[in-house]
Amino acid sequence: MRWSNLSGRLLLIVSAAILPLAVVCAFALQALLAGQSAQTQASALGVARAVATAVDAEIGRTVATLQVLALSQPFGALGEADPEEARALAGPVLASHPEWRGLLLAAPSGSIVFATENAAAQGGEVVDKRSLDDLLRRPVPTVGPLTRGPRGNLAFPVRVPVIREGKVHYVLTAVVRPEAIAAVLKRQSAPDGWTVSVFDSNRARVARNLGDEQLRGGPPSESLRKLMETMGERREFVGSTTTIEGVRVQAALARVESAAWTVTLGASIMTAESARRRTLWAYGGGLLGSLLLGVLAAWWMSRAITRPMERLRDEAGALGQGEKIVDGVASGIREIDAVGEALSAAAERRSRSEAERERLLAAERVARANALTAGQRLERLVSASAMLSRSLEEASTLSAIAQVVVPDVADLCRIDLLDEQGVLQRKLTHHFDPERSEQIAHMVSERVAPSDAPGSFPWAIATGQMFLHNLSDPDLPEITDPSLREFVVALGLSAACVVPLRARGRTIGAMAVLQAESRRQFTPDDGVLIGELAQRAALALDNVRLLSEARAAQDQAEAANRTKDEFLAMLGHELRNPLAPISLALQLIARRGDTAFPGERQIIERQVKHLSRMVDDLLDVSRIVSGKVTLALESVDLRDVVQRAVEQTTPAMQHRTAPLDTVLPDAPVFVHGDLLRLTQIVCNLLTNAAKFTAPDRHIGLVLAMRGAQAQLTVRDEGAGIAAALLPHVFERFVQGSQALQRASGGLGLGLAIAQSLARLHGGAIEASSDGEGQGSTFVLRLPLLAAIHAGLQTPGEADRSQQPMRLLLVDDNLDALKMLAEWCTLEGHTVRTAASAEEALSILEKQQCDAGIFDIGLPGMNGYDLARQVRADDRARPMALVALTGYGQETAREHAFAAGFDDHFTKPADIEAVLARLEELVRQARR
Repeated sequence: MRWSNLSGRLLLIVSAAILPLAVVCAFALQALLAGQSAQTQASALGVARAVATAVDAEIGRTVATLQVLALSQPFGALGEADPEEARALAGPVLASHPEWRGLLLAAPSGSIVFATENAAAQGGEVVDKRSLDDLLRRPVPTVGPLTRGPRGNLAFPVRVPVIREGKVHYVLTAVVRPEAIAAVLKRQSAPDGWTVSVFDSNRARVARNLGDEQLRGGPPSESLRKLMETMGERREFVGSTTTIEGVRVQAALARVESAAWTVTLGASIMTAESARRRTLWAYGGGLLGSLLLGVLAAWWMSRAITRPMERLRDEAGALGQGEKIVDGVASGIREIDAVGEALSAAAERRSRSEAERERLLAAERVARANALTAGQRLERLVSASAMLSRSLEEASTLSAIAQVVVPDVADLCRIDLLDEQGVLQRKLTHHFDPERSEQIAHMVSERVAPSDAPGSFPWAIATGQMFLHNLSDPDLPEITDPSLREFVVALGLSAACVVPLRARGRTIGAMAVLQAESRRQFTPDDGVLIGELAQRAALALDNVRLLSEARAAQDQAEAANRTKDEFLAMLGHELRNPLAPISLALQLIARRGDTAFPGERQIIERQVKHLSRMVDDLLDVSRIVSGKVTLALESVDLRDVVQRAVEQTTPAMQHRTAPLDTVLPDAPVFVHGDLLRLTQIVCNLLTNAAKFTAPDRHIGLVLAMRGAQAQLTVRDEGAGIAAALLPHVFERFVQGSQALQRASGGLGLGLAIAQSLARLHGGAIEASSDGEGQGSTFVLRLPLLAAIHAGLQTPGEADRSQQPMRLLLVDDNLDALKMLAEWCTLEGHTVRTAASAEEALSILEKQQCDAGIFDIGLPGMNGYDLARQVRADDRARPMALVALTGYGQETAREHAFAAGFDDHFTKPADIEAVLARLEELVRQARR
């Protein structure tokens, strides 16, 4: 077609008018589609951040509760306290956290030492050992992956360390249901068609807003897995993927701060692509139609006159410049008028397109502003949470709340908290100007807020509602209370927000956030922010309260424990003091060869030994339970231990018609232990066997080596152990059924003490029995000493020749003093006696002594002070001093050595052993 023809020129004019518009519309359409895509990505990423923050807050609440529990005595020292105390404390906590399956306390080795009934079995192993090891390497709260428990239920562990003396003593774990995370997703209200999932560190799905129960615990789709690998260590990531249902989505990924978890959000791409295709089809169709109409108009106008063509050309030019086309007079030529109408229609479409673009741009600006506001609010809440979690002291927490609120949110912040009687106590009045803060605090202290005035603290606590109003609001309730109105006027308030502080289902106080000098106004978004800040502040202040209560409970428990120790010390002293002269008198009668009343003396001697053993057992179990037993570890041959134990249990065995059958190996059996305590273990096992075995029935003891362990077996043909009693034989005060006269006697402490001492040596005792009347078997297993000690031999007792000594005996129990003096005199020693410390010092001023046996509980000056006085005197300082007292606790021994005593013996003591020790000390002093 030649351009000089009319049709060619008209086609050129039409093209010049339409093509620029098409190009402009194409660029506009491209920009619009790009903006929509960017907006979708930004919105998806913002929602993903919000979900991640919500999940982090949910985990943070669990961690905060566990940290408070970890500070309590039942969980901090469960191995030393009654588990029922821990269970009683755990009950209310589980009731307030229905999303928890249970609580358990594990040792660093992974063994469970305490568990609630709906958690793992006590004594077992933790399911997810990896998260436990991660916590031990870095002792901070740890969240494990979703794991299937012993009962087949899915849950994830939240663990916190229980730290004592700078070390991880235990690990406290909450087993949390994944439904807790699913509930968080439901509260977030994601847009329809959007999928939100939370994956743990193993990329297992913890929760999903759609199809949660069917997909829980499953892996992500293949494309999502690759996208998560591409994300790497970044905190956020955006990309395209396909859901598990096969739907292509625009995905946004965000990390959870408190756990190695990932939140994924998918917005359907199909919806956006469908709208894009419709727009492109409409644009292409319009462009094609316009070009077609232009060609037709050019062909028809080639036969028309010039004037209509000029008018059309002018209108086309106006359209190209964006001007409005004014309909003119009809040309009378249908084709020319059609072209004119087409130009008008094109102008109308362009106008509508530009208006739509402006509307979309305005909406995009509003969405961007809302997203920015939401991001700032989230940042502020995260910062507030961090500040409030730094301390569990009330003053620091209140100061942190004040820094969060003033001056970023408001000009003034006030907080009142309810005390134990439910009375509001003023805790915080903070203004950005310190002088102004003092003035306002003084003003507040002189007024009492009415309970029925809207906006007052009592009203907020009573109704549980938030009061948020600007003074310019037309719906502001009238302030009828004069004092409240005076307060508003005096401060010059422009806006006020009063919100109750609620934590764990209870109201603990109220917080007021006020605008004054800045004249700022509150918006609904401000109300949401203040509500969130109030929740975090309430939780932090409640944590302070819980810590204070835990500390008070710990102080009470420690005071009770000290009282118990003092009572046991006094009990042992008061019981041993009368036993000492009785035992010594019996020994002295026997030493003199007196044959009068031999049967009665034997009865008294047996009962004295029986009572002494019960007192020792009672005090021993108290020391073991409180962890105050100190072992004097050395290389010990268990054959020597057996010989000592057999000698000490001779009174219990000598009346038996069936003698004790002892089988010992020819080679030494060395262990690393305390000779006295190991002897005590074997004595308790033999005494227990003799107590429950008839005199004519067999009792056997076999010592052998089994691999890396020493094995000592005590087997009897006695009363046996019932199946129901067998699991509890090593518990304190547990005994089998006995006849009414209790011929077996005892407190039920012997086996408990033996087991505790065996565990202190790294071993254990096992009990077995075929039932009542079938006898019992007790097996003690201890780790053998290293082979390098195999050549060591236990030294025998050194020969000693008795040498006369000048002895000073001090005791306020005159019977015990008299018996002890007679014994020492029979041994050939020169004896001086004193009933008080003052009398003993008077004797030492007149004559020197080689050694002294002092009681501790003396009237006036006690035995400790007497020993210090002797050591301070140059003349008496070389004396050998031993303490002979009814105080048998480890602390009493420590005090004795600190006061200057050379040794410590507990009443009733073996006097020959006491004198032998004194002779050894005197010989050392003379050398």
